[in-house]
Amino acid sequence: MTNERRSVLRRALRILETIKDGGEGLSLSEISRRSGVPLSTTHRIVGELHDWGALERTDAGEYRIGLRLWEVASVTPRSVGLQRVALPYMQDLFETTHRGVHLAIREKEQVVFVERFLSPETATDRARVGGRYELHATAIGLVLLAHAPAELQEEVVTGPLTVPNWHPPITERELRQKLADIRRAGYATTPVRKEYISVAAPIYGHNGTVIAALSLILPNTESYGPSLAHLLATARGISRALGAPAGRTRSAMPSDIWKGG
Repeated sequence: MTNERRSVLRRALRILETIKDGGEGLSLSEISRRSGVPLSTTHRIVGELHDWGALERTDAGEYRIGLRLWEVASVTPRSVGLQRVALPYMQDLFETTHRGVHLAIREKEQVVFVERFLSPETATDRARVGGRYELHATAIGLVLLAHAPAELQEEVVTGPLTVPNWHPPITERELRQKLADIRRAGYATTPVRKEYISVAAPIYGHNGTVIAALSLILPNTESYGPSLAHLLATARGISRALGAPAGRTRSAMPSDIWKGG
């Protein structure tokens, strides 16, 4: 691939990333400004992406991600099989607890949400499908980080540990201890804004490694023990359906499960 083609491809990917984060749509000038791609080049690339179906144009003349791109992404091997298997389990968990349910996978040093059910009180939850967040700042990300390769854990633990404004600051030492605690207990918890907490558990694949994580969003005014029990049972059920080894799906409930609050 020539440098010129590589440059065009990079710019096209930058434009797609910009539009993905643009909500209901962005104008050409907004896309150019946010992506840093010159307006004339933005006009040409957006036109080609629109013709192919990767973008669609709204009545207001703005651009957003199109169905053609969704069709391509929907067959991603890492998520499509997982979603298909996990969806009925997530539905049952949602109907049992009436709380927000999230499913996520790890992509390098970030957590990517691939499915969710929202309860009325958390309907404005920012963890949208396709959204990416730092591993160390969410319960679902901490579970994935705790079971990630050692070199990635070290990279995250020794890197900048910025957190959302509702999350208490965390040091390298505290994070190392937290990851060890997660591996021991089998679940993680973190605050979500001021009034909620997130509890998360690992999902194992056929080779016995953690391939995803499942979480619940709960009010911090109630004991999370009963809901955590449902969460752990659901995560084990999904793991069994994915062919995880029996040793990964027969674990007993943590002895301190009913002490959460």
